[in-house]
Amino acid sequence: MGSPAQRRYAIHPGIGIARLGDSAEEYFVGPEAPGCPPVLAKPDSPEGSDGRYKDGQGHVKRQGARFRIFETTFDDSGQRRQVREITAADAKVEWTVHLANAKAAAPRFTFGADEVVTRRNPGLPERELVIDAGAQRISGKSQGFTRLAGSFQRLDVPLGDLLTDRDGRLIVLGGLGRSQSVSPLPLDDFVNNDGWCDDVSDGPVRATIQLNGSDETIVAEPAWVIVAPPDFAPAIESVVTLYDVVYNIMSRSVDPSLAVTKDTAVSFSKDIYPILRRVSTLHWVSRVASGGHGPGNRMHFLSRISELAQNSGEAAARLRGVIFKKLRTPAGAGGNMPKLPASVTDKGVINESVALTECQYERMRRWAAGTFEADWPPGGAVPPPIPLEGLADLDVPAALDRAALEACVGGGFFPGIEVGRIMLERSTYAEHTPFRINPGLAPGTLTARMAVPWQADFFECALQTDPDDKPDDPANGMDWWPAQRPVNVLRGGSEPEDWVSGIGDMQAMVDHWAGLGFIVSEEGTGRFVETERTIAVEKA
Repeated sequence: MGSPAQRRYAIHPGIGIARLGDSAEEYFVGPEAPGCPPVLAKPDSPEGSDGRYKDGQGHVKRQGARFRIFETTFDDSGQRRQVREITAADAKVEWTVHLANAKAAAPRFTFGADEVVTRRNPGLPERELVIDAGAQRISGKSQGFTRLAGSFQRLDVPLGDLLTDRDGRLIVLGGLGRSQSVSPLPLDDFVNNDGWCDDVSDGPVRATIQLNGSDETIVAEPAWVIVAPPDFAPAIESVVTLYDVVYNIMSRSVDPSLAVTKDTAVSFSKDIYPILRRVSTLHWVSRVASGGHGPGNRMHFLSRISELAQNSGEAAARLRGVIFKKLRTPAGAGGNMPKLPASVTDKGVINESVALTECQYERMRRWAAGTFEADWPPGGAVPPPIPLEGLADLDVPAALDRAALEACVGGGFFPGIEVGRIMLERSTYAEHTPFRINPGLAPGTLTARMAVPWQADFFECALQTDPDDKPDDPANGMDWWPAQRPVNVLRGGSEPEDWVSGIGDMQAMVDHWAGLGFIVSEEGTGRFVETERTIAVEKA
C-alpha cells in the first residue's frame, strides 16, 4: 500500500449539487455517473424508484447531493495506482457541513458599465441578512435528518437537512423552495428585491477519518455543495454545461494535462457527439431551438450522425465545415451559435452570447478538420452510459465530479440557475487540486449574487419575442436556460405550448413553482413531454 505520504484522502464530488423541493420527506440523489439519470427514490429504499419527480401529494422531491471519501495510493513517480472508497465499514467518519445564504447582504447584481455597485438592503446589519446554518456535524450509518437552519431578520429559514446512507456516506438536502419577505413587499426586479429571502445556499463539506485499528485522525480534502432550484428537464443538457466551464478553467490554471491541444486525441463518440446531441434535444424545450435543430431540419444532428461521424470524404468534410463556421469563437467572434444569451460582469457584457469553451471549440475545430477518431459504433447505436458500479475504481472519483456539474448550465450567467458568473473567476477555485472550490471562501459566497428570490429571475428569463421589447438587448429572440427552465413543451399534442402558462408574474412563480411539470422521455415514442403538472394551464 505504500507509506502514508503516498496516500491522499479526498471527498467526491468536489462540487456537489443539491436542488430545492417542497417535499419535506421525499428525496433522491442527483446524477452520479455521466449520462446516467438519477434513481428517483431514497437510497437504500426497498421500494426502489417510482419514476416520479413528485411525491404522492404532488410535492417536488428534493435532489440530494451525496458525498463519498476516497483513498488514492500513488507510486514513487506520482502515478495513481489504487483507488478505494472509505465507508463506515473501514473507518469512523465525521462529516461537517456549513450552509449559508448571503444573497440579502451581497452587492446588487448589475450589468451596466456605468452602474454604481451598492449592497442589497443598505442600512441593515449583515448579521440580520445572512442566513447562516453554522457548521453542523453528522456521523455513522443510516442517520436521519439533521436540520440546517438560520434566520433572516425576524424570519426562521430552514436551509436543508443532513443524513447518511447505510454505508455512512453523506447526503445533503437543500431547502423547501420557500421565498418570503418580512412584511408584504412587491417583487419589482428580476434579481434584486430588498426585504426578500429564499432558501438557496452553498458552503463547504468537510470530513475527518479514523481508520479501523488506528488512532490517527485524517482530514480529507474538502468539497463544496451548491443548493440550487430544481431542474425541470433533467434528461436534457445545456450545450455548454457547468462541467465544461470548470474543466476549461482547470485546464488553463490547475492541471495542464486537461488542456486540448493539437496533439490531444479527439473522439467523435466521447467529445463531439455529446455536443451535437445536446443541440438536437433542446428543441423539446425551446421553440427557438426547434426552428433550426428539430426533426426535419437540415441541422437536426441526431438524424445525420452517420455523416457527421465520418472523418473522410468530401461531402462529410463540407458538412463539418458548414457547422463549424456557424460557431462563435470563445472570444465571441465568428458565427452566431449556440443561440444562448449573455454572460456579464459589473463592467458590462462579456460575450453577447454564450460560446463554447476553449476546450470544446478546439475539439470542434479538430473535428471540422477531420483530425479526430471516427469511433462511432457500427450500425450507429448510441453508446450506453456506464453506471457508477460499472466503472473501474480509478475512474469513479472523476465520474462523480463530472456527473454533478454536467447537469448544470454553463451560461448565460445573467445571473444563472445553479450558480453565477463567479464560476468564471480563477480565484473561485483551489490552487492545486482540480474541481475544488477555494477553501478560503465564506459559506454562501457562490450563490450570493444570484437572484433574490430565485423565482423572480426564473419567471422573467423566458424567451423575448417582441422586437419592440428592448431591441438592443442581445438576449432578444433567445431562450436563457431551456435545459433547466423549459420555455415551450409538449402536453400530449404535436405543437409546443408555453411551459409557465397559468403563472402570470413573479409573485405567482413564488407561490406556484412547485406545480410546474417535469419534462421526461415518453415511453415508446422518443418524445420528451411534460408530466406531473399540478396547476391549471391558462386557456387561450
